[in-house]
Amino acid sequence: MASTPSDGPVDGGAPGGFLQPSLPSPAPSSTWSTSTATPSILPRQRTHPLRPGSMKETTLINHIDKSILKVNRRHAKKFGSRLGTQDQLEAETERGYESFKEVVKDIESIVDVVWVSGTPSLQIPYLISLAVLVNSFLPDYPFTPRSTFRLVKKLDAIFASLLTGEDVETGAPLSGFENRRQVVSTTEKVRIKSIAEMCRVAVVEARDREDSKVTEAEDDEMDTDSAAEDDSGDVYGTDEYAEPAGRWEMEAARVYERTIQLLGDELGKQGEL
Repeated sequence: MASTPSDGPVDGGAPGGFLQPSLPSPAPSSTWSTSTATPSILPRQRTHPLRPGSMKETTLINHIDKSILKVNRRHAKKFGSRLGTQDQLEAETERGYESFKEVVKDIESIVDVVWVSGTPSLQIPYLISLAVLVNSFLPDYPFTPRSTFRLVKKLDAIFASLLTGEDVETGAPLSGFENRRQVVSTTEKVRIKSIAEMCRVAVVEARDREDSKVTEAEDDEMDTDSAAEDDSGDVYGTDEYAEPAGRWEMEAARVYERTIQLLGDELGKQGEL
């Protein structure tokens, strides 16, 4: 992958002037609307993009590349995949991921750093790569709705913001978009739309796998204790599980909601011309 920085540089920290932000993300807005009174779910950006070729840009790129490599190593180590000699040595002190929640934690920290950089030339390629990692890793772990939806909601807000040139939650203009709005190329838009649609499929399939596991467990219990089935009617309790399922379906339907709508409208118009 071509070097592409993706960390939110903050002056006055680690060598090179970068410090990975540890800002807590505000609770996401419950509505689709953009209101200046509503805090963004995204961390605060730099006010100006990094200067191309500067020491800070180079430091940031190196940091992000190493962070992404570490995520890939931990994922590979979980499944015992073969690593290169150097990777094997560096991975000896790392453990493989045990859950997708751990994957989300590492990827989200990189996403925040990339976003804080306020540098579109780095944000766009890195965030596309990170979104691809999410789609690729999701099928390999038990589904964890809370952390998965939180990360996808953040990526949705980021891509929608980059497409419009302003924070979709607050309406604040983005760094690097002062003199131009169409920073994301048509090719990148097509790829982002594909990633968003593939994520929707991945989420549904991940949830279906968990549902099938519950069904198999239910069948096993019913086979071993038919008397209990007669007494209770439903081993797991229909009323108990009806509401959570409904809430999950709503969240699944909103995966990359803003990004897909924006790109669907824009790319659709271009196709008509």
